[in-house]
Amino acid sequence: MADKQVELKTNELLLKLTSIPGPSGYEDGVLNEIQQIMKPFSDECFRTPMGSLVCVKKGSGPKVGFFAHADQIAFVVTKIYEDGFLRLSGVGGWDPKTIISQKVWVHTKKGKLRGVIGFMPPHLQTTEESKKVPDYDHIFVDVTMNQNWKDISIGDLVTLDVEGFEKNGTIFAPALDNRASCVAIIKAAELLSKIRTDAQIYYIFSTQEEIGGPGAKSGAYISEIEYGVVIDVTHGDEDVPGYPKIKMGEGPAVAIGPVTNKKFVEHINAVAGKYNIKTQIEPIAGRSGTDTDEVQLTRIGVKTALVSIPLKYMHNPYEKVFVKDVEDTAKLLAFCAAHLPEIGIEEPSKDSASAKEGE
Repeated sequence: MADKQVELKTNELLLKLTSIPGPSGYEDGVLNEIQQIMKPFSDECFRTPMGSLVCVKKGSGPKVGFFAHADQIAFVVTKIYEDGFLRLSGVGGWDPKTIISQKVWVHTKKGKLRGVIGFMPPHLQTTEESKKVPDYDHIFVDVTMNQNWKDISIGDLVTLDVEGFEKNGTIFAPALDNRASCVAIIKAAELLSKIRTDAQIYYIFSTQEEIGGPGAKSGAYISEIEYGVVIDVTHGDEDVPGYPKIKMGEGPAVAIGPVTNKKFVEHINAVAGKYNIKTQIEPIAGRSGTDTDEVQLTRIGVKTALVSIPLKYMHNPYEKVFVKDVEDTAKLLAFCAAHLPEIGIEEPSKDSASAKEGE
């Protein structure tokens, strides 16, 4: 690890990382930036065959992985018309009505080109048309302002041209799902560079979560970790019937449910109590819809936990997080790793495992 370290400002990291396009399967730009930032806190960095970035802090103790997916939802060009208009399809879970009249960048082999998502003005819509929710069959991208728009090819990626900003400790930006969690890991790595721990820590910035999550699973496999903490975002300040409200500004939400390891979650909650870190409880009845579902199944199984940063307006052009929630998440991760050797989860012996198989 490099000796000289510069303190990283959370708000600046959030704005920097959300300004770099990184659609699912095309995360190289943002991962290259993260790798540069992580160099002072890592003994080794490498890429997996699935493209995920793994940074390692070596130690003689148990192996723990911190996971955050670096990809974002985007679009792909599916059809090009001769008069300079494009059709799109979503890469990940867009609601088409949130993107009307947005500026976009079309990422061609020769560089990026400007586009605008147009929509029929209300004066020209029929009564029936005005009642319909727009879908991809009714959305076009106008690229006629580019003299070289014919450089665009089917399969080119398209991202929204949205610039993040901060106000009073609140960040509004695109792709905070899940760059906020990437920043939490970076800040945790910064803290752990100043804390003594025997744990061997794998900081894993994974690919393609928005389209199924192979990046995290392969990252967990190659790292051979015993413990994994998946950091993602969850719906903040939303009333979901039958579930507790996860409040913005009240700290990260620690998931409890069948996809998380009970003893490991108890360890995380104990660490939060020890260091007065505010946390919330998020019940998960089955699959979580995050990389947790894949990481826990890796090799013979990984003791996995899910920690989520409260976020509002998920999968919208502008998403919202509180800087304090990101920093509290980082502290929780750092102290979780620092105290990992104390966790005391008993491993089954080979004899008992063999006996179980013979029953």
